Amino acid sequence: MQKVGVSCKFLFFLLLIPSIGYAQYANDWIKQGQSYYRIPVARQGIYKLTYDDLQSAGVPVAAIDPRLIQIFHRGKEQSIYVQGQADAVFNTSDYIEFFGQPNDGTLDKGLYKPSSLQPHNYYNLYSDSTAYFLTWNFAVTPGKRVEVFDEVNVTNIPKDEFHTDEKLLVNKSEYSPGRTSNDVIQYTHFDQGEGWTGARLQPGQSLDYTIDQITNTFTTAAVPQLEILLVGLDDSEHTATVFVGPNTSSLRSLGAYTFSGFEAYKITSPINWNDLGGGEQLVVRLSASAPAGNRPQFSTSYIKLNYSQNFQSAGINEKVFTLSPVALGKSYLEFENAPATFRLWD
Repeated sequence: MQKVGVSCKFLFFLLLIPSIGYAQYANDWIKQGQSYYRIPVARQGIYKLTYDDLQSAGVPVAAIDPRLIQIFHRGKEQSIYVQGQADAVFNTSDYIEFFGQPNDGTLDKGLYKPSSLQPHNYYNLYSDSTAYFLTWNFAVTPGKRVEVFDEVNVTNIPKDEFHTDEKLLVNKSEYSPGRTSNDVIQYTHFDQGEGWTGARLQPGQSLDYTIDQITNTFTTAAVPQLEILLVGLDDSEHTATVFVGPNTSSLRSLGAYTFSGFEAYKITSPINWNDLGGGEQLVVRLSASAPAGNRPQFSTSYIKLNYSQNFQSAGINEKVFTLSPVALGKSYLEFENAPATFRLWD
C-alpha cells in the first residue's frame, strides 16, 4: 500500500544532545572521528530543525556544508529536506526537515523465543522514544534528500475518490508477565502473552472502548474492518464476546470467540456502516464468559479500525493518507478545502 503523509505546519522544537560514536561491528553507519547529535522522537510527524536549533545544540553550522548533512535512524540513512543547501552554506534562514516516527516494538522481537510469540509491535516494552542521529559526511558524499515532485495530470489519471483511514487504540495500562509455571516460574526470555496490554477482565465482566474522530466517511466503498488483539491471562480456555455500535445503548454482537492459555488471539471482522451510527465514534465492548473460578481471563491489547474516507481537508493539521495500489503506480488526488500551507510527504 502507498502511504502519503501531510503536515500543514511544524509543531516540534528539538533539543539535540551531542554524542560521539565509533565504528563497531554491525554499525558501519558510524564513522570514527565524526560527531553525532542525538534527536529524541516520541511522536510521528514532520520535524524542523532551524539554524538556531542546531547552533544552540552545539552543532558548528557555520562551518558545515549543508549538502553533506545526514540523519540516521536504526542504522539507516533517512531522506531529508535541507532548505537553501545549493550554495553550500548553512545560512541563518536555512533549515532541515525530516519525517520522524516514535519508538515501537520492532526491536523487541528478538527478546521473544521464538520471535513469533511477540503479541504485536505497536508499542515498545521500555520506551516510546527513539533516536535519530544527525551528522555530516567528511568524505564529501552528499546525504540522501527528499525529492520535490510537481507534475500536471496530462494523462488524465482518474482521481481517487477515497483512501483508507486507520484508527488504532493501543492499550498499555497493565503489564502481563505471560506464561508462567505455578504463577511463579518464568523463563529469562520473553514468552507467550508477555508485554504491555489493557485492563484484565474477570469472568462475567465487560469493558467498553471508544474509537472517536471517525470523520468524512465514504460509505459507498467497502464496509469498515475491525481488528482486535486479545491476550490470555490464565492457562485455561477463554471465551470473549464482542459487541459494536455507535453508543453503549445501541450495541450488537459480532459473536463469541474462544481461545486458550496465554495465546495472543486476533479477531478480524467486517462491521456495518450503521455501527458508526452517522456519528463520529465506534464503541467496542469486550465481555468475558463466566467459567468456574474468578481468575483473570484475558485483556485487550489493541483495537484497530480501517474505513474508507474522502479527501475533505478542511481543518487538517497533520494526517496520514493510505492509498490503494494502482496499476500505474501513480495516483491523482484532489484535496477539498485544503489550507494554503498544505504540503504532502510521500
